[in-house]
Amino acid sequence: MARPPQFDRTEVLEKATQLFWERGYRGASVSDLVKATGLLPGSIYASFGNKEGMFIACLDYYGAQGDALRSQFESDSSPLTVLRNFFFAIVEMAADGDGSRGCFLVNASLECAESDSAIKSKVRDCMGQNEVWIRDQIDAARQVGELSEDTDTTRLAGCLTGAMFGFRVMSRAQEDPDKIRDVASTTFDSLVTPWQQVAV
Repeated sequence: MARPPQFDRTEVLEKATQLFWERGYRGASVSDLVKATGLLPGSIYASFGNKEGMFIACLDYYGAQGDALRSQFESDSSPLTVLRNFFFAIVEMAADGDGSRGCFLVNASLECAESDSAIKSKVRDCMGQNEVWIRDQIDAARQVGELSEDTDTTRLAGCLTGAMFGFRVMSRAQEDPDKIRDVASTTFDSLVTPWQQVAV
């Protein structure tokens, strides 16, 4: 009976994610993945099925990093502060010099064709998890009186999520970092402040 391949999965996914992020799904070959991860082709196929399977595993890995990032802000007692701090942390990631690579999820969505249904589905799932978390913070802010009871949490969460991914696209286009910050501040205030004023 063949032994399962032995390797540090997290280390392999980190290296593979960086390669895909740099070259794109179609631009990275299995040979490139072999060189980047140190795995033999047989180990890649045995563990991930094929290149698509490895890419989907990288999307899961990237999504888990997003979960970890969001959890860093949850210790604050104010849900609205949690939301604001996370929102502007994403803005700073976009404005940072390394942000020119864009968002891994957005890049995957733009690159992959409709025939790449499994990848498209995974991207939607990862983006959806982010939106659900944002909606949870808005719901919590409404419950403690930071936002009006009439706040449309679903629509507000969708707008904030769309804006956040939009900032990553701006960074990919090498937009001026200060402009990204300014647009982000205006966007957040325009979307959230009216509901705060009603709550007061």
